Amino acid sequence: MIDAGVQETLFLPLLGRARAARTWPTCFRDPWSERAVSLAAAVRPDIQDRDMGEMPASIYALRHLAAVTEIRRYLQDRPAAAVVDLGCGLDRLIDDVDNGGATVYNLDFPEVLRLRSTWMEPHERERDLPASLTDHAWMDRVDAGGGLIAVASGVFYFLENAQVAGLVDAMARRFPGGRLVYDAESPELVAASEQAVRERGIDAAPMPFRVADPYAPQTWSWAVADVRVDFDLSSYAPDPGALPQEVRDGFAGLRASRGLYEVVVDFAPAATG
Repeated sequence: MIDAGVQETLFLPLLGRARAARTWPTCFRDPWSERAVSLAAAVRPDIQDRDMGEMPASIYALRHLAAVTEIRRYLQDRPAAAVVDLGCGLDRLIDDVDNGGATVYNLDFPEVLRLRSTWMEPHERERDLPASLTDHAWMDRVDAGGGLIAVASGVFYFLENAQVAGLVDAMARRFPGGRLVYDAESPELVAASEQAVRERGIDAAPMPFRVADPYAPQTWSWAVADVRVDFDLSSYAPDPGALPQEVRDGFAGLRASRGLYEVVVDFAPAATG
C-alpha cells in the first residue's frame, strides 16, 4: 500500500502541468493532468494548496512536452513502435501520442501501477510493466519489432550514475535503431535542489545521478550511435513568448549555465550483411 506522502509526490508533476495548462493555454494542452488534479481535489481538496511557483510548473510542463514531442518525431518514421514510459508514475502518455499503431508500455513498481489503475481506465494500446527499470528483464516483455522509443521524465535523478549507464548500454544493445529520451540537471543544480528541499524540511529521496558531461551517453555503450542535447526546454513550447518574462529569463539562465537539458540518445541500427 502506497502511503499518502508518496501518493502526493506522484501527483506533483500533474499539479505543475495542470497549472501550466490553465495559466498558459497557448503553450500547453494537458487534459489528463487537469482531469487527474480535479479528481484528486474531490478526494483531498488540500492537494491543490501545494506551493507550486510558475518556474517549477513550467519545468514540469515542458519536461512532459519535450518527451511527447520526441516520441511524435520518432513515430513519424516508425508508426508501429513501442513507446516505453520509464517510471511512468501517474502519467498517461497514450492520450498524447496515440497514432493507432504504437503501443505504450507503462513501466513502474507494481504498487505504483496498482495505484495508477485506480485513477484511469485502461487503453487497448497500453501494456503495464510492473518492474524496476534497473531490472533489465523488463526488456524481454517489450515487442520492439516496429522500433522503440523510451522516455524517462524526472526519473534518472534518483538513480546512481552506474545504473543509468548500465541501462543505456543494455537498451542500446537490445533495441538497435531505438531511441531514449530523458531530462537531466548539472551536478551544481542537483546539489542546489537537494539543499533547497532540506531547507524546507522535506524528507525527500536522494538524487545521486550527477553527470558533468551532458553528452556522456556516447561513452556508455558502443551501441550508442548519436547523442543530441537541447539546453533550452522552453524551445519545445509552441508559443514561448506567452510565458512571463521572469520564466523566460529563468530558462535563459539555465541555457547559459547548461543547468537543465533534454538528452536524446539514438541507438545504432542493427548490423547488416
